[in-house]
This record gives sequence, structure tokens and C-alpha cells, in this order.
Amino acid sequence: MSRRFGIVPHYVLVGLGVLGCLLGLASRETWAQDNEDTRATLRGVEGVLVFVEDLGDDVEHAGLTRQQIRTDVELRLRKAGIRILTEAERVGMPGAPWLSVNVIVYLHPDTRLAAFRIDVSLQQLAFLATDGSRALVSTWSVGKTGIAGRRRLFDLRNDVKDQVDAFISAYLRVHPRPIGGAALPATPPRRTLAR
Repeated sequence: MSRRFGIVPHYVLVGLGVLGCLLGLASRETWAQDNEDTRATLRGVEGVLVFVEDLGDDVEHAGLTRQQIRTDVELRLRKAGIRILTEAERVGMPGAPWLSVNVIVYLHPDTRLAAFRIDVSLQQLAFLATDGSRALVSTWSVGKTGIAGRRRLFDLRNDVKDQVDAFISAYLRVHPRPIGGAALPATPPRRTLAR
């Protein structure tokens, strides 16, 4: 994890986002645990189970749903040629990998703004060098915090897609496609269409 966000609890980041809302700031911050070492942990991962954390009823009523995000993520992974695992397949794979997508949204009661944090991480079982015990660890991750309009929460799906595209890029760097095989274009499709 980056030094800036590696030990900062989620509630602190959400609180900072709320403070930004109150001060009228419209900044967004991104971070990544995406380097040669973390990408090396993706080698041998033959697919992932996609797990999207619960968003909360208030967020779902505001227009951003867990099912929308899950569908978006799985579609992007499939288009990139990354296998989507069932729970039974996941537990049978080395490391039992899954892609965790966590979207935390704080709907400020007195404004039309919402603070958000998006985390996308690859979770795997690993053996600890200290005593050989197994532990669940995040071996690769990216994320983003920011402020969005409450009526535009639906647009956070694009921010999630950007983070998933970073995972796809990292995954494909250690799982190159054969010549003539399917691969992602240099520019993600959503941005290509926007241009």
C-alpha cells in the first residue's frame, strides 16, 4: 500500500471527504499498490471471483446499486479474457483469489454532495514466513476518493471501471495474450467512445 493510505482507516478517509464537501472542495485523490512486485503476485492467478461489498440501502436508493457494479466489473473482466470464477472454483484454485470491489459512500445530510472511497484489490490466501500460517492478504490494489453530487452517484460506476481497468492492465502484463489473441486496446473502450 502507498504510505499515504496504507494505514489510514476507511472512516478517516470518508471523514476527510465530508470535510471537503463542507469546504466546497472538489478534489479527487487516487492511489495504487501497483508495481513490479505486486504485479508478480498476479502470476498464476487463473481467474477471480468478483465480490462487491454491500453499498447500503441509502446509496442504492440514490441510484448506485451493488448489482450494477458487479455486472460492470464482470463484463470488463470477461472482455479482457479474464476468467470469472464461481465460489466452488475459487476455493479450488491456488490462493483462492477474488477481486474485492468496495465502494463506500457517505451521503451528507445537509448538502447535495456525497464523499466516496473506491477500493479494488486482489485478495489471496498466503503463507506467512514467520510461522507458516495461512492469512488472507491483499496482494494488489488501487483506489480513489472524492466528492460527487448525490444525484450523480450513478456516475461512480465509471470511476469503478477505471480502477478495474488498472487491474486488467496489471493482470495482462503478467499474463500476456498470444499473438492474435484477445487483448485490451491501449485506450479503454469507454474513453474511446467518449472521444
